[in-house]
Amino acid sequence: MPENDLEHSHRSPSDLRWRRRFWVLFAVTLAGFLASSSATVRGWVITPLYVHDPDAAGEIAYVMADGPATWERLRAAADLFHMHRIEKVGLLNEQRSSGYNFVRKASDTRLQREIDFLAMLGVPASAIVAFDADSSDWLSSRSEAVAVHREWPGVKRLVVVTSPPHTRRSRLCFERVFPAETSVVAYSATAPAESAETYLPIWVEYVKLTVYWLLV
Repeated sequence: MPENDLEHSHRSPSDLRWRRRFWVLFAVTLAGFLASSSATVRGWVITPLYVHDPDAAGEIAYVMADGPATWERLRAAADLFHMHRIEKVGLLNEQRSSGYNFVRKASDTRLQREIDFLAMLGVPASAIVAFDADSSDWLSSRSEAVAVHREWPGVKRLVVVTSPPHTRRSRLCFERVFPAETSVVAYSATAPAESAETYLPIWVEYVKLTVYWLLV
């Protein structure tokens, strides 16, 4: 009997089962990695986190701060402004440096860069409102909602503009901070599979949503 056949004949059924399990697990893991590289598949995973009112309109659209998707959120807010769905665009008053501006010959703040970006999209500075949030609040989305409520407590219709994975959590924060008579709707800057946030760790947002739901 050839040596290879002899070795195979000496393998126990248990060894063969574990080998099969290993290759099945390997194939499933590989398929998971390949699937997660698809924007479409990741968009499906984002869907439970996603709420979007395509007819959103209000007195002000607050653009949730930070993250790599800030610019897509600003474009969405500018669209709402030009469609006459909102009167004002709200931004977080971020004073940290956002790089050197060679035209002004000075460093721009994050807020200034965002105002300039909106200006390029046709939104005048007079239509922009900056809000000061409590930087010590580790729940940053809640701190933004509190800041808007503190300075605009009488707002009746509020649009929260953010990226798809953040829409449900952001709306939750504003709904819990504002009184019931204030209408709060979420407006997603893009579809789930088209956001700059699509390739960031999605499981983190599920954890954040759970934490915010329990604590806000």
